[in-house]
Amino acid sequence: MLVYARSTTIDAVEGLTVAQLDHRHDAQSNSIGALLMHIAAVEAWYQVNTFEGRDWTPDEEAQWLDAVELRGNVSGHPLDFYVDTLASIRARTERELRARDDEWLLRVEPFEGEQANNYWKWFHVCEDEINHRGQIRWLRKRLPA
Repeated sequence: MLVYARSTTIDAVEGLTVAQLDHRHDAQSNSIGALLMHIAAVEAWYQVNTFEGRDWTPDEEAQWLDAVELRGNVSGHPLDFYVDTLASIRARTERELRARDDEWLLRVEPFEGEQANNYWKWFHVCEDEINHRGQIRWLRKRLPA
């Protein structure tokens, strides 16, 4: 699911220029670039949460928090910047998941005041990307000519 979601996300942004990646449909919209960074940041957080059993360090939070919360101004980057960022984050995810077994996937732990297993957490990473890929497709259709 993660591989398929990523391939369709990359397909959805193929050929976009810096101006198109930076464009905001209106004051409440995120840019496509911001959504791509959000996808990368969510995955980076779930990596440290599930693979290392911790939250971000102050340095990691400084790097990623604005992207996770879809605030701040992500702009001026070419498509390769976003694709490379997504690929580097995903390479670790794939490497780490290959080293885990079903017992790890099904281990239930406290999570945000509830209980969740790692399978659910990684499903959520996939679900989040698919949701934002839909936003990206919507925004792309509405880019100025």
